Amino acid sequence: MKKIERAIVSVFDKTNVLNFVKTLVNEFGVEILSTGGTGKLLEQNGIKYVKISEYTQSPEMFNGRVKTLHPKIEGGILYRRNVQKDIEDAERFHIRSIDMVVCNLYQFKEAIEKPNVTLEEALEMIDIGGPTMIRSAAKNYPDVIVIPSSEYYDEIISEMRKNRGAITEKTRAMLAQEVFAIMADYNLSIANYLQQYYNPDVKMRDRIYKIYEKVQDCRYGENWDQNAAYYRDISTKQGLHSFKQLGGKQISFNNYLDIDACMQMLLDMGTEHHVTAILKHTSPNGMAIDTKTQLKSVQMAFSCDPLSAFGGIWGVNHELTREVADFIVNKEKIFVEVLLAPTFDKEALEILRQKENLRILEFGDFLEKRDEIYKQLEIRSTLGGVVVQEYDYKPVIKEWNVVSKNSVSESEKEALIFAYKVSKWAKSNSACFAQMYDSGFYSIGIGAGQQSRVHVVKLAVQKAIEFGHKEELKNSFMGTDSFFPFPDGLEVAVDAGAKAIINPGGSIRDNMIIKRADELDCALVFCGKRVFRH
Repeated sequence: MKKIERAIVSVFDKTNVLNFVKTLVNEFGVEILSTGGTGKLLEQNGIKYVKISEYTQSPEMFNGRVKTLHPKIEGGILYRRNVQKDIEDAERFHIRSIDMVVCNLYQFKEAIEKPNVTLEEALEMIDIGGPTMIRSAAKNYPDVIVIPSSEYYDEIISEMRKNRGAITEKTRAMLAQEVFAIMADYNLSIANYLQQYYNPDVKMRDRIYKIYEKVQDCRYGENWDQNAAYYRDISTKQGLHSFKQLGGKQISFNNYLDIDACMQMLLDMGTEHHVTAILKHTSPNGMAIDTKTQLKSVQMAFSCDPLSAFGGIWGVNHELTREVADFIVNKEKIFVEVLLAPTFDKEALEILRQKENLRILEFGDFLEKRDEIYKQLEIRSTLGGVVVQEYDYKPVIKEWNVVSKNSVSESEKEALIFAYKVSKWAKSNSACFAQMYDSGFYSIGIGAGQQSRVHVVKLAVQKAIEFGHKEELKNSFMGTDSFFPFPDGLEVAVDAGAKAIINPGGSIRDNMIIKRADELDCALVFCGKRVFRH
């Protein structure tokens, strides 16, 4: 391993760069080359360095656009120390080796996030010299160490101390890989920005550019013999990776899918009242809204299907209280896999941690960032490709059209909308029976994932009866995620006790369905928006 003798330091983000360069100079005797702003900072702090313009005998040009694009810089980085022809060229053109490149790039992504940024401002934040240097160093990593971020400074100094001023090939290779990942993300950010700038109204673009970074390995995938991991989209700050785990086992592959579904349910329900979502296999098996207390919301959601709630994912939209923690931990026959809340009361957290395996996740202000979260596209893998769509985040009611003779009161309207939202998040085909109580709404029977519309209604009724909600089916409210192709599904719902039903309408037999609803004395609302979830 060769000792580092000469380094070029040119950084946009100057975090901890002074201490790093001081150590290079004072402890290892490294000669420093530097540019503009970085050089001024070093000079102001008494650190000796050589100006790039003096080193290359070429001035900076075009207001700093051309500084390091010079054979003495790129040649010093790129020439191979073990190739005789390269050595001869370096001697002939008076090119000295540059053994270390310390460089991070203009913050393009941060610049374009600023409101009202102009195209001219964005273009000025496209780095040219920096990417050229770090790519050159990465290409020649057997001879050169590249440091593209301040997060590596301490690690590099530690290794140099161990190796008398040298860096191992393994570390150089690791950082070279990091550079090419950084450059891929950087270039794709620019491409995405220019696509958006010149085609702002195009929803489905010709190309989608994404880079994902591994957050953690999962013990296994959906099943024991499948390898799996969770990756984050590095182009967005908001995601499951931003959650904080406060207790419990490692999150599994299936947990991630359920957590995603639970969070989207909470996003859909808002934060005005206390909302509880309980689900299994990405479908809700209990949901409630309470205007007064979180505990009541949790209890009512649990009452819908306490059997399926065992081993489920539970989420609430307000700070989780001590009373709810006590209910979860001390009530008989409750087993929760994952518990989600924006924050946790201190006493509640102490109680919950009695369950060692309970995965406790704090998601902070995630629900307040709904619009930002749903700017992303929903991407699902298929064999050999992906299908892409916008997230289904728009209001579930496109129009409010009471098509029956029977009218709907304001409170009944709220109950129907609640039932329809729950049916949206149950796997299609789906149906949800809901009921009102003194301070809110709750599901009493949910059917999901059936191949026919009549069978999903029958399943919802069956589950409501099985878990003690037969009486509550009387004068209940049902939402189902698409139209009725035939009257049979409506007939089953009304026979069970539904007084009002909501669906999008749109069947060629809508008139037949409306006529049958009137014959059965049932209110029927068409909302104009289908909410399938495959």
